[in-house]
Amino acid sequence: MGNTAIKIVAAGLAGGFIGNGVLGALFSSPPVQAILYNPEWQSQLFLEITPKRDIPISVAGLVILSVIHAWLFNVFMPSIPGKTWLKQGLFWGLTIWLMYWLFQEWFIYNTLLEEPLLLNALELAILLAGSLIEGIVIAFFLARKPTDLAVNAGGSIT
Repeated sequence: MGNTAIKIVAAGLAGGFIGNGVLGALFSSPPVQAILYNPEWQSQLFLEITPKRDIPISVAGLVILSVIHAWLFNVFMPSIPGKTWLKQGLFWGLTIWLMYWLFQEWFIYNTLLEEPLLLNALELAILLAGSLIEGIVIAFFLARKPTDLAVNAGGSIT
């Protein structure tokens, strides 16, 4: 396996692990749980189906999927907007969110499980945070140059 392939796998695994760690922490927090699993607000189908998920298998799959996100970032990096790795990472995180989570929330949770739109919006906000973190971590590994962490003449880190 070449050096680039190792960097891509490391970027994907790190991005997926950290991004999904944030998602897990937020989704399992008592305030979010109280909102998402409130029977007065949530659909009965959601309340019946979601506790049956195999969380470790789901998270492992998402972390592995992040390796594909890192590979795609590497392929598209020359055309990703942003002059810094951080801006490219934020753009990539938004892209992950738009291409994956937005579709999933609409198709699975709203359409199939009949989750109300307001609860979809809460989940999408949490998923956006995790996606942005994943994108930033991937860009940190793949787009950052050694000089990016140097302090520039203005005193800020670039």
